[in-house]
Amino acid sequence: MSAVELVVASLVAAVKQLGDGRILKVLALTLGLMLLVTGPFLVVFVGLAALLEWLLPASLSLPWIGEVGFLGVFTAGLVSKTAWVFWTYVMAPLALAIVGMFLETIVDAVEARHYPGLAPLRRRSFAEQIGEAVRFLGLTLAVSLLALVVSMFSGALAPVVFVAANGYLIAREYFATVALRREAARQAQALARAHLPLIWSLGALLAVAMGLPYLNLLTPIVGVAAFTHLYHRLAARG
Repeated sequence: MSAVELVVASLVAAVKQLGDGRILKVLALTLGLMLLVTGPFLVVFVGLAALLEWLLPASLSLPWIGEVGFLGVFTAGLVSKTAWVFWTYVMAPLALAIVGMFLETIVDAVEARHYPGLAPLRRRSFAEQIGEAVRFLGLTLAVSLLALVVSMFSGALAPVVFVAANGYLIAREYFATVALRREAARQAQALARAHLPLIWSLGALLAVAMGLPYLNLLTPIVGVAAFTHLYHRLAARG
């Protein structure tokens, strides 16, 4: 199986399992918590937008000037614009954070269905988990800062820089989430380095999907499931 086929097969298998009860439970819990936290604020902001759209005219008739229609640029569709901005910058990031709390549950569901008979999970000490979290935080800050600097000189290619940077971080987080359950950090890192272009490409695809409204809610669920398939297929190759 080629690299492209491996990525596609992992994504397809992940999407097919979206109907799994455990994954649907994570999705429902995410939506419930997200609406519980942000719902009242969404109602207030959309309500204010609707009121402004109703009160403010799309155009004004001014003495000596005549009809001025620039207000329509701001008031037309204000409700839908407000809802989209609120979802993109408030609800979606919160949803991603909530899903991040249940990544292990998704991996468990994928392994139970597709990879039965696996050995018991590797015990990870608290110190190891903290160390991994600190290393990932440092990596995130370094990569994000580097991407910001490079994008300032990239012109129209700036979005490509951010997709590449975010794709690397997504790949790093999701692959580690799966791999460190089964093997020590040194072995997991060696496997990741050996297949870095493949792992990075899947992360980049997920980074693009995370930039799309509404689809970005499913992306982390599909993403960690796809990385579960990818890890086990790469590990089986040796």
